[in-house]
Amino acid sequence: MTVWAGLIALGLGLGASFFLPVPQNLKTSFDAGQSLYALGEYEGAIIEYSKIVEFKSRAVRTDSVRVNFGDELELPVVAAAWYQLGNAYKKSGQHEEAVDAYRHVLDVGGVPNDFRQLVQFQVAETRFLAKEWNEAAVEYKRYVELFPDTDEAGKAFYYSGWSQFNQKNYDQSIGTLRGMLEAYPEDRYAPDAQFRIANAQYEKGRYQEAVESAQIVLNKYPNSPVIAQSVYLKANSFDKMSQDEEAIAAYREVRSLYDRMFELLRGSFREGKNVDFENYRQLFETSSLRVAEIFRKTNQFEQAYQELIAAQETAEERFYKAKVQMRIGDNYMEWKKFDDAWTAYNQVIELYADTPYPPNAQYQKGEARYFASDYGQARSDYLKVLSEYPDSDTGLRSASLYSAGWSAEKMGQADAAIESYSQSVESFPRSDQAPLCLLRIARINYEQQKVKEAIDAYRAITESYQETRYSADAFYGLGILYRDEGRADEAVTAFSQVDRDSRETYIAALIEAANIHISEGRPDKGREMLNQLLAGVTGDRDLEARAHYQMAQLDLNNKNYVDAIARYTKVLEEYPESDLVRDTRYGRGLAYHWTGRYDRALSDYRWLLDQRLPQSMQLKVEFSMALSYSAEGSDAEAERMLNDIVKSGDESLARSARLQLISMAEKRDPKDAIRIYEEMLSGVDSAEDRERLLIRLANAYFRLNQFQESIDAAQKLIDLATTEESIANALFVQGNSYYKAGEYTASIATYGKIIDNYPQIAWARNAQFQIGVAYQKLSAGDIGVLPKMSEAFETYYTSYPDDDKAVHAYYYDAWARYRLGRWREASDTFSALSAKYPTQRYASEALFRAGEALFNLTNRGNRDEKDSVLDECMAIYDRVASQFPGSDYVDDALYNKAWALITMERKEEAVPIFERIVSDHPDGRYGPQSQFTLGDYYYGLKEYDMATASYERFLELFPVEKLQGRDRQLVSKAETLLGHLAEIDAYNLYAQGEVLFDQKQYEEAIEIFKEVQVKYPESDQAVNALVNIGAAYMAQEEYRQAGAVFQEVVDKYSDVSDYLQQVDFSKQQLEVMQEARVL
Repeated sequence: MTVWAGLIALGLGLGASFFLPVPQNLKTSFDAGQSLYALGEYEGAIIEYSKIVEFKSRAVRTDSVRVNFGDELELPVVAAAWYQLGNAYKKSGQHEEAVDAYRHVLDVGGVPNDFRQLVQFQVAETRFLAKEWNEAAVEYKRYVELFPDTDEAGKAFYYSGWSQFNQKNYDQSIGTLRGMLEAYPEDRYAPDAQFRIANAQYEKGRYQEAVESAQIVLNKYPNSPVIAQSVYLKANSFDKMSQDEEAIAAYREVRSLYDRMFELLRGSFREGKNVDFENYRQLFETSSLRVAEIFRKTNQFEQAYQELIAAQETAEERFYKAKVQMRIGDNYMEWKKFDDAWTAYNQVIELYADTPYPPNAQYQKGEARYFASDYGQARSDYLKVLSEYPDSDTGLRSASLYSAGWSAEKMGQADAAIESYSQSVESFPRSDQAPLCLLRIARINYEQQKVKEAIDAYRAITESYQETRYSADAFYGLGILYRDEGRADEAVTAFSQVDRDSRETYIAALIEAANIHISEGRPDKGREMLNQLLAGVTGDRDLEARAHYQMAQLDLNNKNYVDAIARYTKVLEEYPESDLVRDTRYGRGLAYHWTGRYDRALSDYRWLLDQRLPQSMQLKVEFSMALSYSAEGSDAEAERMLNDIVKSGDESLARSARLQLISMAEKRDPKDAIRIYEEMLSGVDSAEDRERLLIRLANAYFRLNQFQESIDAAQKLIDLATTEESIANALFVQGNSYYKAGEYTASIATYGKIIDNYPQIAWARNAQFQIGVAYQKLSAGDIGVLPKMSEAFETYYTSYPDDDKAVHAYYYDAWARYRLGRWREASDTFSALSAKYPTQRYASEALFRAGEALFNLTNRGNRDEKDSVLDECMAIYDRVASQFPGSDYVDDALYNKAWALITMERKEEAVPIFERIVSDHPDGRYGPQSQFTLGDYYYGLKEYDMATASYERFLELFPVEKLQGRDRQLVSKAETLLGHLAEIDAYNLYAQGEVLFDQKQYEEAIEIFKEVQVKYPESDQAVNALVNIGAAYMAQEEYRQAGAVFQEVVDKYSDVSDYLQQVDFSKQQLEVMQEARVL
């Protein structure tokens, strides 16, 4: 058989590749570890890799066994195992163990230096991922010191400085980054380093230096993607320094970079850097608004207006256009062009109804009319906020009612004003405007000489809003009313409770109180007044004692307990003859109690009980003494004294004692509390006390999961109670008991009684929500109740839109509609939730579900209808990514958008989305499928290089053990497809060698055949290439070289059945050359 005939006979694709194993125990463990790592089963991989690093055998030196590690890199198996062990630990979040494993790689001989530098970089990166900024900075610096000439040295230097920046060690960061720039001035991270220096200086408040450093970025790196950030940083710095002209020029420069920046960003994106296009868009938009704001704050309203108009004309996004339109209205307001302001705000409503701004715009329309003195139209516009936007922000609606009240006052319509103020308090009791509205109600009534109504309004503030700054105004108003009514003691009490933080009001109140005390002969109330009186009463021991005592009382009332104790002690020690000694002892005992010094409180109380006290004061002391005993843990003594008080006949103190006994029992043991409640019920005659005990008894049974007993106790209360509040409370406890017992239908019926009979009671609100929850429980076994579940939750959030649970009601209602297949309704409800509660945890999921629900509509309709729905879906998915960039649902939204594009046959637009998912969300649910889909996409286009890179990237990022469910099957598919692609590439290269061989260009052919062997050593074509190298040498009569090659074929492949034909051919050629005596 001739050489030529043999070559022709070889053909193509002669079988699978052959793998010759090394010591099997190590190889097996390494391969097993790799397989488990690929599956994401890192703990299993750790076990397998650990077998290698812990392997001990005299027969096998682990550092002599080598494995291929990708990119033609061959490593000692123990080094590869340590490295993969580090990767597995890193993937499983065990950062310290990962670092330790990486360091072991460096102890293994035979590891190339290039790989050592990769290991060191991994150590630094692991520290960075763990947010161990100090360690990360050190490790990155170590990388630079060890491998200063590598491509990644500049990056490592930069990340060292960035780590220090994240640690807020700004000065160190600046020093490190400057060192990086000096060592690697041309590195691709040099612009980032220079910008980060400027950023650090800005954070330090060194704004001028920040400007100068940012300018270096612009001068030295004019084509860097960080130039816009640098200009913006300059603008912010000028802004901070109140250098308005420079700030304006810089902000305008940011805007001028818009088109150019997106080209630079796209280039950076193509280079593999993470790029946030949305962040840059917001940066440009914010610059426009800042310029306008600077003009506005300096009263340059025309210039501000021109800036805003320009910003709106160039804006692309509707929300931003609406925001700018609002700023135009605000500018007109400060310009005092109120008619123009009203028109601007009205345009927000007409042109941008789908944005969040119309409710505020409607309120601002009222403001524009109010400041134009058109109070009637102003009031109308304010009230439209509530009628046109019933779901708008609580604060806005309450402010609208307050402003509507002011407008009515301006028109002299007192009744209309009170009506608006009252509605604000009733509807929005927790709003900032509620106490203000009560103040206005009080003052209107005072002016109309309706004293009782005015007092009620003031008291409502002092009782419900005591922590606000308006309580001082209320106490002062009460003091004035009481003074005018001749109720001096009440007036003084009111004035003395004005908080010192109220400044002018506090001063006025003390003056009024001092005047009353002077007229009443008691010049010892109020801190500043008493301090002044002390100077005037020096030498009068009785007055001095009283002054100090009243100051102590003031401290006690204001909870200045330490000061009160000192002042009481001063009275006792310096004025022992005073008739205030007993009151002083009692006051000091109270102060000791509230500071937790119960032993001293008890000592004062015992002293008092040794005196001859009036019965009323003795009971008061005993009650306070019982509280101190209870507080220090002497419950038996406390209970004895409280029971004595209950039997004393003083109904007021007896009621307080009973409540304290109940409180102690509940804290100690619910079962014991039940015993006490039952005993007390048998001895209580008051219906009010029996109601109070029965509801506590029902709640105690409930906490012990004795639901029927709880229901029975609540029923006794229902049969006894005379107030709607008590009955509704009891019904709610019954409903909860039925619910916890799993009797959902009964619980729904019970909650319904509250809603039907007592809709104005607070319990009705909770009952409405619980009805929805009970239906939700029933829906698990009967989806037929889903419409009722939806109705219950919708009723809740429409009836109580400002309640904390309204967002949950929206969520459950949307899911009920979703489960019913009412896709459009579900989408609208989810969207409404996200818009109304953008900061709640449901917001991002709800917006995603809104798109997902619409996606389900694509199962029906013609192609145009489907495409229209898909466009809606994609718009929603874009909002998820832009409004909630940190949400777990961003990758869901991106993935659904990509498949929407594929469904619409716009595959090429889906590619960058899949790439973004893999880049930004590799550990999400859609990373594996996205990367695999990219491979399929390029495979279908016959772009085999891109397909190969995509499938290899898939295997690198998503080992089998990392995947779940069907995704695991993708690994074998990717490996199969890579095999096919490798054979295709190998054959194409091999075919080039054949062409050269046929053209008798043997040297060139040999080079190609050798390249086949190097690049594709496991391919069938590698064997064929080796045979043809021998044939080429024969054709050139270089017989010794030919013989060596044919002998290599025989030696390496004689035992491989798939290559018998090549082996036989090689043997024949050897025999031919031996017979010819040319070897």
